Amino acid sequence: MKKVGYRQSHLVRIIAAAALVGLWWFLSSSELSYTKPEIDYKGDGTQLQNQNQPKPKPTEGASVPGTIMPSMPDQEAKKELGRASWKYFHTLLARFPDEPTEEQRNKLNSFIHLYAELYPCGECSYHFVKMLETNPPQTSSRVTAAMWGCHIHNIVNEYLHKPIYDCSTILEDYDCGCGDGEGKIRDSLKSNKVSLQREGQQGG
Repeated sequence: MKKVGYRQSHLVRIIAAAALVGLWWFLSSSELSYTKPEIDYKGDGTQLQNQNQPKPKPTEGASVPGTIMPSMPDQEAKKELGRASWKYFHTLLARFPDEPTEEQRNKLNSFIHLYAELYPCGECSYHFVKMLETNPPQTSSRVTAAMWGCHIHNIVNEYLHKPIYDCSTILEDYDCGCGDGEGKIRDSLKSNKVSLQREGQQGG
């Protein structure tokens, strides 16, 4: 009788141990959670990539940790959104005042951070917010803001293996018809009559 009881007790322990191992394996499966995106940014704005880290596999509408917006698995929709967003982003910066007030600078800084946090693509928003941590918005002038925006775009281009944009043409490319052909805002459209020539064009 004692032997039967011992065998049953031993069998119960084996089954319990097997159940715990199975549960641990199930909960640690990478398929169950959204893994952290593989971009990390160094202090100089360049990326550190972990090639061994599995790429995230978000499902339609899945939330991305640390973001407001859900993921966007549809690659064509993501590209279309990106093209429209970059055009708006660069045009906004190219239209910023030449000599902004402190209030205007603060508004642009706040807007850019909100723009990143509320970007409709969750995984894109995550990367954008991370970039802003090491590449904070530059808002001292129209030229500085536009060049900063071009630099940010080129960080993304480099990560996506796309051609690097020539930042020296960013103002004329996004002046929306406001320029005079020499990279300056036409006098009739200036809000504060400040010439851009004195600032020159600085690289990002």
